[in-house]
Amino acid sequence: MKLIEGKLKRLGESTVKMKTEVVKYSLIQIGDKTLTNVSVDRKLNNFLADGIETDQPTKLWLLNGSKMVMGVQVGNDTRYYGTINPFFYFAMLFNVVFTYIVFTYQPLGALAWAVVIYAIAGRRWVDYRRVAAVGGMKV
Repeated sequence: MKLIEGKLKRLGESTVKMKTEVVKYSLIQIGDKTLTNVSVDRKLNNFLADGIETDQPTKLWLLNGSKMVMGVQVGNDTRYYGTINPFFYFAMLFNVVFTYIVFTYQPLGALAWAVVIYAIAGRRWVDYRRVAAVGGMKV
């Protein structure tokens, strides 16, 4: 999880993907950093836009290895964080069951499969849990 803090100066052009309910910004200028091609959950987008209207610093929590905003806090206000798609939990459950089946027949194959699954999805789940554990409001 990566935390970026500073005065939110500019939100670039945005496109909304209605199917995934994600807003993708061409750029976000915060503090002395400029982030390009950043995705934000539609529910978090309102709170992100509030950062432009105030002089207080804005905090953005980004998912490691990607440009997906997981949480937003403007000033000392409430921290808001997104949710995980319910399909994600189904996919994790499927992978756990599949790993168990493979482990009974091929222990090293199951271990390799578990490492691959953690690399793909486990870090995202852990990062979402870290933001939620710090406190705030789920949107």
